[in-house]
Amino acid sequence: MKKILLFIFLASVLTQAQNNSIDQAELESKPLSPDTSKVDVSIKSGIGNTDLQTLFDFENINQTEFFFDGESIKGKYFVLTMKEFLNGEMINTTTLFDERGNQYFKIDSSKTSFKLLSKIDKEDLKIWIRGGKFGSKQSYFPLTHDNGRYVAKDFFGSKEILKEDTNDPFYIMSIITPNRNPDGSGSYCRVAQSEIDPEQFGNEYAIPHYYLIEIQFIK
Repeated sequence: MKKILLFIFLASVLTQAQNNSIDQAELESKPLSPDTSKVDVSIKSGIGNTDLQTLFDFENINQTEFFFDGESIKGKYFVLTMKEFLNGEMINTTTLFDERGNQYFKIDSSKTSFKLLSKIDKEDLKIWIRGGKFGSKQSYFPLTHDNGRYVAKDFFGSKEILKEDTNDPFYIMSIITPNRNPDGSGSYCRVAQSEIDPEQFGNEYAIPHYYLIEIQFIK
C-alpha cells in the first residue's frame, strides 16, 4: 500500500513539474505585452569639446549617442539597418550592425547605448557605429544632391524621451534633404519632427532621395 501511495505521489510531482516547465516555455515564447515591451529612448547630440564640435560641423560630421532603458531589451541583441528611398519607394536595405549569436554583444542589463556617426561628403554618406568597447565597419552610401544638402535628423524634436515598442523595429535617424517651400526655401525639421510615417517622407514632402536607420531588438 505504501509503495502505491509513494508511486502516486511521485507521479503527481513529476506531472506538476512538467506542467510548470510547459507554462514557462509558453511564457518565454509569447511576445511581451505592450506594457512590458516598452523601452525609453533618449539621445545626446554633439560633443562636449567646442573646438572639436566646430571641426565636426566643418566636416559635416554628426554624432548622436542613443540610450535605451527598459527590461524588455535584457537578453537581446540590437540590429541596425539602413533603408534607402528613391521617389517614394524603398530601393535598398543594408545591415549596419548585426552580431546576433555573439554573446559579447548580448545586452545583459536593462540599459545599453551606442554612438551613431555620419559624415556627409559630396559623393557619399559614411556611417559608423561606436559602442563602449566596439566599433562597427564603416559603411558608405551614394548621394545625389538633386534637392540640396543632406542632413542627419533624429525624431525627438522637443521631446527628451521617446517610448518605443521592442516587439517591432523602429526608426532612430533619418538622412534627408529639405522639404521645399513655394518660395524656394527649405525645412528639415518640418519633415523629421512631423507625425508622418518616415517611409512616407518622399511622397508627403517631395523629397526625392533619403535614408532611414532602423533598430530592432532580437533574442
